[in-house]
Parts: sequence; C-alpha cells; structure tokens
Amino acid sequence: MASGGRLTRKIGIVAVGRAANALSVYAVYVLVARAWPSAECGLFLAVWVLGNALIPVFLMGLPTSLLYFLPRRENARPLVAQAFACLLVSALLLVGILFLWGPQLSAWLQQGTPHDEVITSYLQFFLPYVFALVAGGFAESVLIVANRENWLAWLQLVMGTGLLTGGFAALYLGVGPDGVLALFSCLAIIRLLAASYLVRRALGAGKGWLTLAGFTELMCYTRPIGLNDAVGSLSRYVDRFVVLYYFAAGATFAEYTLGAFEVPISLLLAGVVSVLVPEISRLFQAGELGEIHALWQRAVVRLALLVLPLAAFLLVFAEPMIAWMYPQYDRSVWVFRLYLLVLPLRCAIYNPLLVGMGKARWALWGSLGDLLCNIGLSVALIGILQKSAPEWAFVGPAIATVSSTYLQVLFLLAAIGWHLRWSLAKLLPWANLLRIGVGAGGAAVASRWATASMGGEVSQLLLGGLCYVVLLGLLLWSNPADRGVLSQVVRALTRWDR
Repeated sequence: MASGGRLTRKIGIVAVGRAANALSVYAVYVLVARAWPSAECGLFLAVWVLGNALIPVFLMGLPTSLLYFLPRRENARPLVAQAFACLLVSALLLVGILFLWGPQLSAWLQQGTPHDEVITSYLQFFLPYVFALVAGGFAESVLIVANRENWLAWLQLVMGTGLLTGGFAALYLGVGPDGVLALFSCLAIIRLLAASYLVRRALGAGKGWLTLAGFTELMCYTRPIGLNDAVGSLSRYVDRFVVLYYFAAGATFAEYTLGAFEVPISLLLAGVVSVLVPEISRLFQAGELGEIHALWQRAVVRLALLVLPLAAFLLVFAEPMIAWMYPQYDRSVWVFRLYLLVLPLRCAIYNPLLVGMGKARWALWGSLGDLLCNIGLSVALIGILQKSAPEWAFVGPAIATVSSTYLQVLFLLAAIGWHLRWSLAKLLPWANLLRIGVGAGGAAVASRWATASMGGEVSQLLLGGLCYVVLLGLLLWSNPADRGVLSQVVRALTRWDR
C-alpha cells in the first residue's frame, strides 16, 4: 500500500499542475475583462463555457475508468490504445457536431441576440482546442498511475503559461477574441502531441498495442461513469446556459460568468480523485474497509485545513477582491459570494468512494438529480425575481446551483454510508470541521475589521491576507492535532525521494 506521505505528495503534485492551469484561466478572465468591451467579453465567455461544458461529455468517463483498470492490468499498452482510439473518434464527432450545428445551437442558446454569426465564427477558432482536450483525455490518468505525476505537472504548468500569454496579448497587443481562441487551440494541439509522447515513454516496453482483449469490460465499466461525468458537467454549467438563454451574451452574461467561477479547490479535488480512485479500488477489492475509512478521514481533515480557511477569507474579502479583479463588473460580487457557499462541501470527496467500489451508478443518480433540480430552480427563480426584483434576476441560477449542490451531497453521503455501513457520525470528522471552520471565520472577520479602512482594494487584500495568515496560523498551531496534520502534509510535499 502506498504510504500516506507518498499519496499526499502525489496529490500535491497533481493539484499544483491543475491549479496552475486553473489560475491561468482565471487570470485570462481578469485580463480579457479589462481588454475588451463587455459585449465582446460576453461572447468570448459564451464560447469558452460551451466548449468546456461539452468536453467532459465526450470524454465518456474513460479517464476515470483508466484509473480503475490500469492498476489491475499487467500490460497497460493495449488498454491505453483502446482508450485513445475511442477518445479520438469521440473528439472527431464533437468537432463535427459543433461545425455542422454550431450556428443552430448558438441561435437557440441566445434568443434575441444579434451576435449569433459572430459567436459561430468564434467557435470555429475554438474547435481544435476542443478536439485536443478530448483526444488527449487518456494521458493524465496514464501518467498518474505510472507515477509520472511530475511530468504531468510540468505539462500543465507550460499549458497554463501559454493561456496566460493569450490573456496578455488581448490586453497589451489588442488581440481580439478570435485571435486568443486560435492561440489556445494551437497550445492544446501542442499539449496533445507532448502528452502522447510522454505516455509512450511512461509505458515503456511491453506487448503490442493492437488488441481488443478487455475492451468490452472497459466500455461496460465506463458507461455509467461517462453518463455521470456528462450529467455532472452539464450540472456545473447549466446555470450559465440559463443566464445565456434569458439574458443573451453581453454585459449581464459576462457579469454572471466572471463571478460564477469556482475557486481552484475543485482542481485539488480532481487531483485527490485521480490518486485515490486506484487506491480505493485496490482496497475494496481486498476487502479492507477499515483502510478505506482511514484514507477517507485523513483526506477530509487535510482538505478541511485548506478549504475552510480559504472559504472564510474569500467570503469576508469578496468585495475588495472582485472590485480589483473586475472593476467594471461590480455586480459579479454577489454571484461570487453565492458560489463560495459551496466551497465548504469540497472538504470531502464523494464520487471516488463510489467509483472505486464499482458503485458509479449511485454517483450518476446524484448528478442527474442535481442537474434536474438545478434547471428547475434556475428557471423558477428567474421568473420570480423578474417580477419582484428584475435587476437581481440574474442571480437566481446561482442560488439554484448552491441549493441543488447541497442536496446532491446529502444524497451521496447517504449512499456512501449505506454501502460501507458507516453511521452519520462516522461519515465525517465533524468536530474537526467545526473547530477549523469557527476559527477560520473568526480570524477572517477580525482581519477584515482591522484592514477595512487601509487604502484601496489591493492594500486591503494584501494587509488583510497577511493579518489573516498570522491569526489563523496561531490558531491552528495552538491545536496539537492540527499542528500534527500540517507537519505531516509539509513533510510529505517536501520529500522528493521516491
């Protein structure tokens, strides 16, 4: 079994690469919001949201399935070849659909907007990006299972740097949305080629690539995971599609989308998922349920030490942060604050337990319920708010997203407890979560009060952040349990030996 320190280090490396990539995307948001008028910014974001919502749908769950099957196969090369062939066909299908029916989809999503043709032309520049991310979806899982997470992190750091370059080109060189999207597409193609080369090196010598052995088992396992990922992706973006439908691309859509970004904790969770699914699969196969519980509890406590303090700080300092990031989009702060209410839920990982135990259908039902609830609430709240407070109708989908996410998590916790025979008290380390959350909230409020009158937004964020780190550090270090966990995490992340 991999040691706790080894897993923590592996998760940390994967998360650093993904977080760098996500932060570069958010930095691009900031740069293009300053570079372009709100109408152009809204059109760019509409294309970006559409493409990134469809990518997980056409990945068909194969990346997660590889995490499950690769540790169980002595010869991984045929399995990887099968996954790559499926993803290549899927990528071509997605590009064909967007090329042929993109105009109709844009027209339907943007009722009454005069910019349908412009969106369609922007979408053409984005097609190679979409193709490359789907076709190369196998690479990350292979590199993680092959213990080549360092290679993956460097690949993602380079990609993030390239995306950031596109944002600077928009702000300082006057490049328009079409040029930036074309640059992103070139970067994605280069990433696909580099990732394929690294996968070939990671797999090393072995038997041939071309065989159908195990293909049926792979596709049967991946079907519910693919459906779950597809529904989950649509659930993550459905609120933006509702806003796009009711308000069209432009200032309102830009305000909503710029505020409706998830803090990169989701990328850390993706790293946790990628590392823990193979481990949980192995433990469940061996019947070691006690080890699964220890792994789950350890992951929750370590995530809580990052997630809860970050959520507290951002909630309290949301106003100066959004004012600094998007000076022309002040209403985005309300969407941002609503989205932050979901952040405490990210202290735990839910689907990896179900997927690792072969219970992916339960995760699918949870995601499907979340999607349907989100759509219904979003439409209903927009209708209610348009009558009572029309200027705030655009925040209705954000309220719906938060509400449906909490309901989904309650369902997943019940499913996990039922399958592993864990009681509600045993599911999560409630005392630890409460202690960390209360301490972080108190430190954030005290820091905001102490720095509220100190200059502009940047000064408040820097001084308030420094004050918060000091107060929170003292609180956490004064508790022996938290101090021990922090020390273990730091030691694990700074050990570079294998």
